[in-house]
Formats: sequence, C-alpha cells, structure tokens
Amino acid sequence: MRRPESSWVREFESPSVIAALRAYARAVRDFSPNARRYLVATVLLGVGTSFQWLFFNLYVLSLGHDQAFVGLLASLPALVTAITALPIGLLLPRIGFRRSLLIGCLLFVTALLGWALHPIPSVLLAGAVLAGAASSLLFVASSPLMMAVSTERDRNYLFGVQFGLNTFVGVIANAIGGLLPSLFAGGLGMASEGPVAYRAVLLTATVFAFLALLPIARLRSLGSRHRDRIIGARLILSNRRPLLKLLVVQLTVSIGAGMLMPFVNVFYKLRFDLSDPTLGTVFAASSLMTGLAALLAPIFAGRLGKIRMVVLTQALSLPFLAAMGFAPSFGVSAAGFLVRTALMNMSAPVFTAFSMGIVPGPLRPLTSSLLILAWNAGWALSAWLSGKLQVAIGFWPLFVITGSLYALVVVMTHFLFRRTEELTDPVPIVEELHVDEEAKV
Repeated sequence: MRRPESSWVREFESPSVIAALRAYARAVRDFSPNARRYLVATVLLGVGTSFQWLFFNLYVLSLGHDQAFVGLLASLPALVTAITALPIGLLLPRIGFRRSLLIGCLLFVTALLGWALHPIPSVLLAGAVLAGAASSLLFVASSPLMMAVSTERDRNYLFGVQFGLNTFVGVIANAIGGLLPSLFAGGLGMASEGPVAYRAVLLTATVFAFLALLPIARLRSLGSRHRDRIIGARLILSNRRPLLKLLVVQLTVSIGAGMLMPFVNVFYKLRFDLSDPTLGTVFAASSLMTGLAALLAPIFAGRLGKIRMVVLTQALSLPFLAAMGFAPSFGVSAAGFLVRTALMNMSAPVFTAFSMGIVPGPLRPLTSSLLILAWNAGWALSAWLSGKLQVAIGFWPLFVITGSLYALVVVMTHFLFRRTEELTDPVPIVEELHVDEEAKV
C-alpha cells in the first residue's frame, strides 16, 4: 500500500521558495535507509575514483611507459564498459543489485591493487579491463537501484542528490588529491612526481573503494523470490517504442557532447592561450555549478514536470553554447561555458529518473545498460570525428554541430515524450533489496 502524503509533499505544492526548500530538506530526511547507504557508497567510491583518475596516467608515465601505452590504458575501460553493459543488463535480474555493486567494487579494488603493487604491462592492461567491467556493473545497477529504493515522491530528489554528490565529491577529492603526492613524498623521502608517491595515492584510492563495500553490504535483502525472473522477448517487444525513443535521444545527445566536450580544455588553450591554473579554476567552477544545478533540479522538475524541465533547460543552454564558442573575449566565453554546463547537466538526473520510470521494473536494468551503451558509442564515434575536423578546419564547426544536435534533442524530447506517462510498479519486481514498507510502494 502507498504511504500517505507526508508534510513535505504538501509543502511542495506551495509556491513559496522557502517552502520548496523545506520540502527538499524533508524529502532528503525521508530517504529510506537503503537510499542513504547507497549515497554513502557513492561518496566513498567517488573519492577513490577521483584519486585514481587524477594521477593514474602520470603514474604510468613515471614507470617509463610512453603516451601511446597511456592512451591504450585510457581507452580499454570505456571499450570494456560498452561491450559488457548489455550482457550485465540482461543478467542483473538474476545477479541482483547488491551483488552487482559488491562485485563491481571488488573488481575495482583488485584493479587498483594490481596497478599499485605489481605494475608490469600485462597487469596494467588486465587492471584496465577489470576497471571497465567494474564500471559496467556499478553504472548499470545505479539507476534501477535508485528507482527501487525510492518512491514516486522522492525519486527526483534522490537522483538529483546522487548526481550532485558525485560532482561535489569530485571537486573536493581532486583538490585534496592534488596535495597527496607531495605529502607522501615528504614522508617517504621520495620525489613528489615519482612512481612511489603516485603508488601511495593509488593505495589511498584502494582504501576508499574498499570502504564502499561496507554500506553496500548493509543493503537489506528481499530474499530470492524474484531471483528467477528473466527478461522475456515479449516484454522487450511490448516496450520497444519507449526503449527506441530513449536510445535515439541518448545517442543524439552523446554524439553532440562527444564532438566538443572532451576538447574544451584544448579549445581554451588554443583560442585564449590560458594558463594551466586558470584552466583548472574554470573547470573547478564548472563542476561546482554542475553540482548545484543537479541539487536544484528536483525543485524545478516538481514545478514544471520532468519533460518540460528537461526541454526548457536544454533549450536555454543553446545561446550560452554559442557565446562559449564565438564570443571575442575569454570572460564572456567562460561565462557561457559555466551557464551552459549548469543548464545541460541540470536535466541529466531528471531525464535518467524519467527513463527508468517509463519502463516496467524488469526492464530497468536492461534500459540502463542500453543507455550506457548508446552514450559510449556516440561519444567514441563523435570524439574520433572531432579530432579529424579540428585538424582539417578548426573548432568553429564543432560548436555548430553540437548546437544543432542539442537543438534536435530538445525538439525530439518534446515531441517523443510530452505525452508519455511514467509507470508505477506496486512492488519492485527485479530486485533483491529490501524496501521499507513505510517508505516505499
């Protein structure tokens, strides 16, 4: 049975901004224990991942390997994630969310330990493969898990808080992580840019990734009564229309993003000759605005509706994208970059929650895996093509192409989903997590 509307639900219907913020606070307070445990795991994994991403490439170079090998190690996890996302989505109903997260964490911990303790080429490559498989297990389970541990009333808040936390954790962890090599080098009497100092950072990342296992292990289980459910072809075919719509939109936006977003730092270096500290400041500010936008997203989604909010924020981002690419001064371009990033990323957790809500419970793991596959495929293809265009023409066509694709996404999202209703499952069908009766459907 449904839980009665709580006071924060009634407050949210008030036009007062203060009331909306109170509703937000009470919604977060009303998160189920499982939701809170998952958020704690997200923070711990976020710290470990940030430390690893910050210095892994430098660690490999300090071992004497060249940039080609670094590029191979960087591409392998994305490739493995793309290859394994669909099979994991199909197997997730049998594996269960908790087990998927535990295995993903353990694979990531194993990769980190291998890189730190035995960094020969074969182990570095094997670790990259394990890291890709870990990402697939963790990412595919994330969205359907949050659907299972939330109600229709607090779902937008949970997705927004999780996305915002990931962003803020990245900013803070990168700031702290940048100091770690010097601290470890001073304590060990080694060079701050040598393999020993970087190895110590990787081991620190391992500790945080291992600690994430604790809240994941505490996720409460429903038992095995739904463990034997599998996704049938009939269920997939009966939901092919929403699945195809989601994939078309996801692929289009990923192609647009991959065309430009991986190269923003290169653009600013070549166009305005920015120093590294200035570039770092711009990207740190961008991350902070992204986190704030994600936290505010549930308020706007509650007032406007998910699809109207997604369409509006993405449409508003387009002139700022143009300012970013064609403004004559760095100040105007940077302001455009910050506002564009905030607006586009504000819609991300809301659209993810919506995409999980328009398919039945058994299809959510598969839907999550298909969206991950589409994103990685579109990003990889357009990033490769972008490099060719940059050499041949320069950066200006990238902004035109990205802006055109984003505009197309706005139109498609409006017409494909404006009349689509989200489903409400009376019981989470594909899940081994306990759902508290007082807080869940």
